[in-house]
Amino acid sequence: MLKFASILIGEDPAYTAAFQPASKRKIILLASCLLLPVCLWFINGFLLVRQVIQGSLAAALVTATIAAVIIFLIERSVIMSRGNKVITAFRFMLGFVIALLGSISMDQVVFEDDISNRVASYRTAYTAQEAARVDSSYRARIEAQQQLVSGKDKIRQEALAAAGAEADGTAGSGIAKVGRIARLKLQLAGDHEKAYRAEADKLDKLKAECANLARAAQDTARQDFKGSALLLRLKAMHELIRADGVMLFVYLLFTATFFCFEFIVVVIKAYSEKSIDEKLEEAKEQLILFRAHKILENTSLPFEPQVEDSRIRNAQAAIGQLSGGKSRLL
Repeated sequence: MLKFASILIGEDPAYTAAFQPASKRKIILLASCLLLPVCLWFINGFLLVRQVIQGSLAAALVTATIAAVIIFLIERSVIMSRGNKVITAFRFMLGFVIALLGSISMDQVVFEDDISNRVASYRTAYTAQEAARVDSSYRARIEAQQQLVSGKDKIRQEALAAAGAEADGTAGSGIAKVGRIARLKLQLAGDHEKAYRAEADKLDKLKAECANLARAAQDTARQDFKGSALLLRLKAMHELIRADGVMLFVYLLFTATFFCFEFIVVVIKAYSEKSIDEKLEEAKEQLILFRAHKILENTSLPFEPQVEDSRIRNAQAAIGQLSGGKSRLL
């Protein structure tokens, strides 16, 4: 287990084998924390592609594997890195971004059915909108034809009434018989009836054409509507959250849980107590740096043999005394 954990976090198994028990436990702890978000991202990526986006099994496996490998590399870099406050802040920012993306995708999987119901209402509204668009394009023509048919019907009714009044003698010539005038009026009423029927047939054809195009537009809209679109599902999810307090609570609970899973590596790396082997390793590094600085300081000093060797100093003093004695004799 220690060998596998050491390989996961980028340590040499032969080197960690000589660690103290507490240090070995910490290595296993870091490796376990690293595997947690990796497994979550693999499962999440697979379910997101397979169930939510309705992708193929191969696409789901490839996506899940790529996501898990990327998260593994990022989390291991967090474990292996050591630095100042800037690097620590960057770790937390990176962990926040990964946790946010992970929680969004996980919520899509957890609330899949609720989101699908809301997306279905979007589909219904979209198909109705397309049908209404076709109806609006035909509305003016249908209304104009309807007015024309109404006018023809009025003329037809008036012609029939005039022919009937002429036949029963209540109007026109005042003679109650079907004479020449009555037959002419009946013929005229028949002509108006034909004109009315012709315009009414045009109106029916126009309405049928509009209805057929509206149905075709609805069918096309149903086919073109992509219920698996991620942005559309995100919109549906946030609308559900705003509308339902219970769902908001559950959403926040799942999001917070995923955040904790994602941040566990960063938190343990940043705030866990250093093991004795880590402290010894830092002490060795400081000692090596101290020796290197000392060597650099010594090599930068000018070499003065008279300062370093007492024999040279004594010889120089003797020469100075001899030179002084000769000058006094002269």
